[in-house]
Amino acid sequence: MAASIQNPAKCEVRFVIRFLTTALLDKFKWDTLDHPPYSPDLAPSDFHSFLHLKKHLAGKNFDDDDDEVQEEVMTWFKGQVAEFYDSGI
Repeated sequence: MAASIQNPAKCEVRFVIRFLTTALLDKFKWDTLDHPPYSPDLAPSDFHSFLHLKKHLAGKNFDDDDDEVQEEVMTWFKGQVAEFYDSGI
């Protein structure tokens, strides 16, 4: 188990929470997986597009046809003007 905290009042709250969580995981002998706090495949500016794309696709039915979905998404992206992308950055 991890070392004990000598004076928790002087520690940062995040450190104490991390310590307690790690101790609990060790107690139950659970395996943990390291992962980044965000998806490395997505830039923060990508999320600007998702909101508008979600609104565009709302209510459409593609009957499990991946090609049709990809075509609709690509058509939507190609139809956006440059200012759309500038406003999301």
